[in-house]
Amino acid sequence: MHKSAKTGISVLLATTVLASPFVMVPKAAYALTVEDISADDTSADEETEYTIEFEIDKELKSGDEISVKFPSGYTVDKKLKKSDVSLEDDDGDDVSISSVSVSSNVVTVELKEKVSKGTVLTLTIDNVTNPDDKGSYSIGVKTSKESTYKNEKITIGKSSSSSSSSSSGSKFSVSQSSKSAEASISLTLGKFNLSSKSKLKKGKYIYVDFPTKDMLPKSISKSDVKVNGTKADYVSVLDSDSIRIEVPSGADGDTSIKLEFTSSAGIKNPSSADDDYTFEVEYDDKKYTSEKIEVTGSANASFDVALSDRGAGARSSYSFDIDLSTKLYSNTDIQIDFPSADMVPPVMSGYSITVNGDQVGVVSTSNGRVSFRTPSGFKSTDNLTVKFAYDAYLTNPKTAGTYSLTAKIDNKTYRSKSFEVSGTSAPVAVDNAAATIGLTRATASTPTGLQIAIKGLGAPIVRSQGFFEIVLPAGFRVPAYIPANQVTVNGAAVNYVGVRGQNLIIVPSQDIPAQTAVQVNVLEAGGIVNPATTGVYSIGVYTSEEKGLLFARPATIVALNGVSFKANVASFTKSGKATAMAAAPYIVNGNTLMPASFFRDGLGMSVTWTTTTAKVVSGNTVMQFKVGSNVATVNGQNVTLPVAVQLKNKIPALPLRTITDRTGYKIIFVNGNYTVYK
Repeated sequence: MHKSAKTGISVLLATTVLASPFVMVPKAAYALTVEDISADDTSADEETEYTIEFEIDKELKSGDEISVKFPSGYTVDKKLKKSDVSLEDDDGDDVSISSVSVSSNVVTVELKEKVSKGTVLTLTIDNVTNPDDKGSYSIGVKTSKESTYKNEKITIGKSSSSSSSSSSGSKFSVSQSSKSAEASISLTLGKFNLSSKSKLKKGKYIYVDFPTKDMLPKSISKSDVKVNGTKADYVSVLDSDSIRIEVPSGADGDTSIKLEFTSSAGIKNPSSADDDYTFEVEYDDKKYTSEKIEVTGSANASFDVALSDRGAGARSSYSFDIDLSTKLYSNTDIQIDFPSADMVPPVMSGYSITVNGDQVGVVSTSNGRVSFRTPSGFKSTDNLTVKFAYDAYLTNPKTAGTYSLTAKIDNKTYRSKSFEVSGTSAPVAVDNAAATIGLTRATASTPTGLQIAIKGLGAPIVRSQGFFEIVLPAGFRVPAYIPANQVTVNGAAVNYVGVRGQNLIIVPSQDIPAQTAVQVNVLEAGGIVNPATTGVYSIGVYTSEEKGLLFARPATIVALNGVSFKANVASFTKSGKATAMAAAPYIVNGNTLMPASFFRDGLGMSVTWTTTTAKVVSGNTVMQFKVGSNVATVNGQNVTLPVAVQLKNKIPALPLRTITDRTGYKIIFVNGNYTVYK
């Protein structure tokens, strides 16, 4: 429901000032002119969106406020957010808002930027519920420059459907210069008669709602629009499917409407063929609906698609030439929609895509769509060659069949001819339920290595082309560069290691066949550092040839006072400092034995020993061991050990887990790397 703008305000104000003592007129009373207040739905007790248009006669600065007061009977959402409110100037540009607040049915919007004097502002407020009772209500508007509200009335209780057509009940005619989808057209709506007693009035607004959101340009020149044969006074595009036309003096007093749009207006037919499209024109709170129009198939010719490999599931380059309906310029948006989401990798580099031989800029991918822009300095043309290189890591659909893709270029859609994908589907992914990911050190803020055991690949990786991608969560510190000699795949140094944010791109130096196990190791000298915050972190593994996550595993980060060591290495690390041990830890029948001194020097327990006995005290727990015996006493009770105590380098070697389980310590063990912590 759109209400008309008020006219003659400046004349009325001038008359008032001349006829009244100047001191009786508050200066702020004339700083704002309300042009229009409307609601999407004026039915009683309906939640709707309100649009308030007003002109400011004084400059507003950052920090100034705009207030809209809804009368008693209205309900305004007390939790109104900035996203529920928008503010635009008369050029259709957004005006920044600092905050939105609601108090006693008054919505207050604080500005974040300056607004010039004479600007017509359009404020929309969502989540407003109309009164239960029908009738006329006054809504007030003011800014920080006014002391009182400027009110405008709106009628509540007349449903939008009650005025959805002209008084005769007939549908008005529509004439379009072409019926092809997406074709640029000239357009004529009407002529049709207004409802009883309605007449066009100069300065009031005609609103036109278009059938779809892809028909309108960003702006329309008033010279391209006529109302009853007279050029419009003003035309504004309100949103993606509606415009507002100011009635010119040449149509003042007319009882009918005929709207004409030239082909230069930039209006296009909808992108999809259909025979059920209608327009809606609104004037003076009455709506008029058009007859149905038909839009036929695409206006843009199809194009051929070339693939370097047509095998199902295979990685392939893609290229195609498109004859454009209009010239293409630099920094123009292009979207390519591939047949299925799993064809497109989660990340794609602009180096892998060219348009007419030039690398593109700002690439993004989402659900089978690749979006980018023509580069700066791109030479204007009406012919476009798009190439996705092999290293863009596009893969064919996994099932043989006939497919096509779609290109949307400068808001025009082009559809390819069908292309064939043949051969067998890609191998089924190997079950990696038993695959592991381990950190060589698990203490916070500590340099660590990675040990990744993949049980098998579902698709082969070609050396120097395919890659593994290791995704480390936020918190891990990943260096900008990791030397290739710090990473191995199946024991061989890799060809290349790339760092992309938190992700490692590891390109092997040998072919990795499908359905074979893979061991990826990143050395501690690679420079990866554990998070400073303790907790459980998830590390993910991907490959270039299999779309989607291969597997992910949790990694526990413990406090820095945790102790890390390795089997068969006679030292441990605590708080970043390495300390020598009297003997290296070693494993007997699956049980780790530690020199007795470790429990004193590493874990802070009270420990005494001889060459035949050892005593370990932690809090109230007293444990006594004998060399050569698999029975120990814990607080006077005999306990059978998993393996007998041994003498190593003249010091008793004690079972690690027997002691940690009774003193509250936990153990993280990954491929010979231990971390003991509380």
